[in-house]
Amino acid sequence: MGGKIWIVLAGVLGAVAVGLGAYASHGLGFIEDAAVREATRATLQTAVQQQMFHALALLGVGALAQRHESRWLVVAGVLFTVGVLLFSGLIYLRILGGVDSLRAFVPWGGSSLILGWLALAVAGMGLRSRA
Repeated sequence: MGGKIWIVLAGVLGAVAVGLGAYASHGLGFIEDAAVREATRATLQTAVQQQMFHALALLGVGALAQRHESRWLVVAGVLFTVGVLLFSGLIYLRILGGVDSLRAFVPWGGSSLILGWLALAVAGMGLRSRA
C-alpha cells in the first residue's frame, strides 16, 4: 500500500482539526454555565490537539511509504487513523452530539495512538539507508 491514502487522510484530519479547533475557541455558547463551558472547551482542545498531532504523524507515514515498502508503516497508519477516530471522534460525539454511551472506548483510541507510534518505531528500524 502506497503512501497516498495516508497523505489524503492527513489532509482531511488536519482540516477537520482546524475547523473543530476554531469551534472550540469561538463556539460553545449554548453552554450557559461558564465553568462547564470552559471545561468543555479544554476537553475539545485536547481532542483537537491529538487529532492534529496524529494528522501530522500520518503525513510522515505517507511520505515514508512513498519511498519504502513496509507493513509496519501500514500498521502505524491504521492505528493512527483508528486512534484518532476513537479518541478524538468519540470526544466530539459526546460533547457535540450528546452521545455518552461510547465514552468507555476513548481510552482504546489513546492505546491505538500509542501502538501507532510503536509500529512507526518498528518500521523505522527496518528502513534501509541510501548510500
